[in-house]
Amino acid sequence: MTNEYILHFIEYELQAIALMWMAVLYTIKIVQLSRLPISWERGEKKGNPTRGVLRSYGTIFMPWSMESSKTHLWRWAEFGLYHIGALVAIFNTFTFPFAPAMMTPFVRVLFAVLIAPAFVVGILKLIRRIGKQELRIISTPDDYFSLVSLQFFFFFGIMALLVGTPSWRMAYFLITAGFLFYVPFSKISHYIYFFFSRYLTGKRYGWRGVIPRLESKS
Repeated sequence: MTNEYILHFIEYELQAIALMWMAVLYTIKIVQLSRLPISWERGEKKGNPTRGVLRSYGTIFMPWSMESSKTHLWRWAEFGLYHIGALVAIFNTFTFPFAPAMMTPFVRVLFAVLIAPAFVVGILKLIRRIGKQELRIISTPDDYFSLVSLQFFFFFGIMALLVGTPSWRMAYFLITAGFLFYVPFSKISHYIYFFFSRYLTGKRYGWRGVIPRLESKS
C-alpha cells in the first residue's frame, strides 16, 4: 500500500470507526447515568431552578465566584488555556481531512499557537503530579497515561500543522484514533459527568433559593 492510501485510511476510515465506537459507548454511559436514582427536593420551592442551572454552568467563566479560582487565578488561566488547546486540537482532526480549503497557512499557524500553551500546561501538570506527594497518593496509572497521551496528541497536532508532512499527519491521526477508543474508559470522561453534575447542583440550589449574588472581580 502507498503512503497516500495509508494516510487516507487513517484520516477517514479509521477515524469514522473510532468515532462510532465512542458514540456507542457514550450513549450507553449516558443512558446508565440517566437511569440512576436521584433523591430530589421535597421542600417548598424558594427560588428559580433554571437560574440556578445557568449560574452553575456560568461559574466556569467567573473565577471570582469560587474561592479555589479566586485565590489561585493562575490555575484558572491554566485550566482555560489547556481546554482551549484541547478543543482546537480536536476540532483540527475534522478540519484537516474534511475542510482542507479552510486550512490556510494563517489558520494552521493560529491553531498551532492555540494548542502550544496546552502542551506547556500539560508539562506543568505532569511535573506537579509527580513532584507533589499529595497528588502522587491520589494518582492512578490512568492519570499518568492520560496526561502523557494528551501531550503526544498536542505535540503531533502542532507538528502536523506547522510541518504537514504525511508522517506527522499519520502520527497525529493515529493517536487521535487511539484516544477515541480509549477515552470512554478513562477519567477524561469527566467532561460527560460535568454536564450532569453542574445541572443537578444548579437545579438543587436554585430550587432552595441559595444562589450567591454576583460578585465584582475586585
